[in-house]
Amino acid sequence: MEEGSQYISIRGLSIHYRIALPDGPVKHRVFLLCAPGFLTSCWRLILPELTGAGCLCVVCDMPGFGRGQFSDGIPADQPTRARYLWGLLDTVDLERENRLACWHLMAHGSACGTIVEMALQQPDSVASLFMVNPMLYSPVPRAFEPIVRSGAFGALLRRWFRRSVDSPERFSRMLRRVYGRDPRKSEAELMRPPLQRLEGHEDTVRRLLLEGFRVDNAAMASLFMPCMILWGGADRLVGGSIPARLRKRDCPGAEYHLLASAGHCAMETHSHAVRDFLRGWIREYWE
Repeated sequence: MEEGSQYISIRGLSIHYRIALPDGPVKHRVFLLCAPGFLTSCWRLILPELTGAGCLCVVCDMPGFGRGQFSDGIPADQPTRARYLWGLLDTVDLERENRLACWHLMAHGSACGTIVEMALQQPDSVASLFMVNPMLYSPVPRAFEPIVRSGAFGALLRRWFRRSVDSPERFSRMLRRVYGRDPRKSEAELMRPPLQRLEGHEDTVRRLLLEGFRVDNAAMASLFMPCMILWGGADRLVGGSIPARLRKRDCPGAEYHLLASAGHCAMETHSHAVRDFLRGWIREYWE
């Protein structure tokens, strides 16, 4: 059963989330975080697997995105995002059972960096990590950072919005690269408004690009909780192969699986495969 939209205000920022409850007793608590540009609906096909396994699920938009409040002061760095979201989960814990619980954290894309930071901040409150197509490195190469910091960035950004977002047809073509297939009209209609809100906010986009993907990779390698990483073999955003530095250096203890035909949104386009892996993961590590 999924409750309707709920909002919590943390440091003056309204964050949108939903809660899905199992029909029977709560055995586990799961937090599912959406990447910027996605809404809580992106996890809709995965939720039945979780609630069927007795999970209380909190599905949340990234602070400052989705159906939450947008402003030029939205948190861009992962540590600040993580503190906001622990505030949400602590509130859910205290309102439901008056005690803090341990959570399984799940995320997609750049939101994976946020749950990694959550695990770094409160490792004893995290039971496991489950990441789909994680973006844990900056999308801006160091050689291009001066351009993003420069005054010319605003004009480049406005041109990109006109070409890729403002035009529904071109936006659909861009989504085709993301999904690895032609997007449904409903998918395009859901993803376009959150991005359109960024138009005209050059400084906010600059902070997101320069700060919104960075993770303390050296500390990440020290995390001790179980971690599963699913990767789309047809992902044209971050590449179709698992980065060697992720597998060998930054997260060497994770369990990795490659979904050969999946693009960047495997939880939507290949939900049956994701649910199969998740079912085995729950049986092996959660029970």
